[in-house]
Amino acid sequence: MKIDNELVIRHVAGEILLIPTGKAAMNNPGLITLTDSGELLVQKLREGCEFEDLVNCLLDEYEVEPEQAEQDVSKFLDKLRERGLL
Repeated sequence: MKIDNELVIRHVAGEILLIPTGKAAMNNPGLITLTDSGELLVQKLREGCEFEDLVNCLLDEYEVEPEQAEQDVSKFLDKLRERGLL
């Protein structure tokens, strides 16, 4: 699974922003604010990680139950799909 390569992450005034550029900006005007875990998932999606890899990444990085990590990854991916970014 890969995220649109026309998305860039920037840290601005204490916020983590996912910024669409190029063609992605035409379909997704504006900025997307990410959490630390959202930034981590975007970075892993750039590497082509699959669902289970993303869940395991959250489990390794944060103190979270497996069920919660699965729900969080699922919601995050759904939001990206809704915007056509995945």
